Amino acid sequence: MKTLSQSTMQQALDLVREVGGKSERVRTIYGNLCHEFPVLVRTCGLCQAIAFCADKAQSDEKARAEAYRLLLQHIGKILGVETDGNGGADDPLLKTILQAGTTEYMLHTRRVLQAWVYFKRFAVSVLGVKTGGSES
Repeated sequence: MKTLSQSTMQQALDLVREVGGKSERVRTIYGNLCHEFPVLVRTCGLCQAIAFCADKAQSDEKARAEAYRLLLQHIGKILGVETDGNGGADDPLLKTILQAGTTEYMLHTRRVLQAWVYFKRFAVSVLGVKTGGSES
């Protein structure tokens, strides 16, 4: 039987490997987002961080929008919420976060931050994107 940490690590590895098949630009943007997202969550909270990413998923730049959509989809998978990552007002991920009570919201935040340790590590080892890259 796997521990929660082992399951989370395997899930993060699988999700980051999916990004490995995307274009170089998408991989770079996504990898940098993996490094920056926990800071964003700690600075302004999970709700605002997700709303920010949802807005960026609407970007006119195709690679940037795709990287943000992937990030939102991966957050959804970590939280067990099916989302397309497009970030519209009817997006299940946004609804889940907005409708969460205080305790549930704190648990979602903790779950995402715990999982994101692995995303950051795999951004380096799988995608080859080190901390402090120029694209975000």
